[in-house]
Amino acid sequence: MNLELRQVADGVYATSRVAMQVEVADVIVFDMDGVLIDVHQSYPVVISKAVDHFLHERGFSGEDVAVTPEETQYFKAAGGFNSDWTLAQGVALIYLVKAYLAETRSIDTLRQFAPDLATVARAVGQYGGGMEGLRAALVHLVDEGALTTIEAEWDRERITRLAQEFYAGDQAPVVFGVSNDTIRGDGLMLTETPLIDRDTLLNAPFRYGLYTGRNRGEVETAFQLAGLGGVFQEEALVTENAGVRKPDPAGLFHIQRVLKPRLMIYAGDNLDDWQTAARYEAERQLDDPPCLFCGVLGGSPGPLSFGLFQERGVDLMTKSVRALLAWVTERKLRLTTS
Repeated sequence: MNLELRQVADGVYATSRVAMQVEVADVIVFDMDGVLIDVHQSYPVVISKAVDHFLHERGFSGEDVAVTPEETQYFKAAGGFNSDWTLAQGVALIYLVKAYLAETRSIDTLRQFAPDLATVARAVGQYGGGMEGLRAALVHLVDEGALTTIEAEWDRERITRLAQEFYAGDQAPVVFGVSNDTIRGDGLMLTETPLIDRDTLLNAPFRYGLYTGRNRGEVETAFQLAGLGGVFQEEALVTENAGVRKPDPAGLFHIQRVLKPRLMIYAGDNLDDWQTAARYEAERQLDDPPCLFCGVLGGSPGPLSFGLFQERGVDLMTKSVRALLAWVTERKLRLTTS
């Protein structure tokens, strides 16, 4: 735990070391979801709906939902689930395992059947997070042979397709390049709202990069809906299409080669983002610019964010991108006028 962390401005928490360093920051790299775009009514709801639809296709029944949007925060807090499609796949696998153990496909019954989702998510975090951590947790519930049998019914591609259709709706062919054969109408992406406006970004003394798990279609659609076009240099956009995924720091290395900062800040809302910046720092050469991580509170881990970041010794946190920009700008102005 970082005991030096203190509030240094409205909505900003930092250590004294970082408060001095940010004065020379000239590039800010953003994650997208929970940082630039409010996705509380889109991706968590998509996960819930996609899991339910898949399970019902597999003969599950019941009035209850398998996972609520709020419960997805447990898995975001465990780490390794930067991809919402992967998270949906993971929850579906949990229910297939619980159905095997309880010998029922009643979602209502399985909701009450131990272990609950919060308990599983904690175990996943203890095993390193993500799908590997989930599988390690599940082999403590069923043996390897049984899990392999269960996985034969676990159609990850189908779950991903359902999630994409719930997210994009009739725009799925444009956003994902797939037809929406199952879900018709408006997609949940239309519920998203910007957390920062274009003018505020452009009026701040920084250049910007984006390193996100979204694909290019998702990013372009979000930029259009949020009015964020023209903020980012084309070469400084790293999406899923680039073939790298967080926590691989390759995206940050690419952006620093393009923008050549003195110091960059990576602003993200979950542990995968923190790990990406930590790995960049561990792997960079002496002539590579340093990268500070800023944890953006209230994103995918919800109210757990502050504690999760603090436990990992994060030196900089903010309640919003707007607050971060205002504070770092003030620090830079103080440096130039001193």
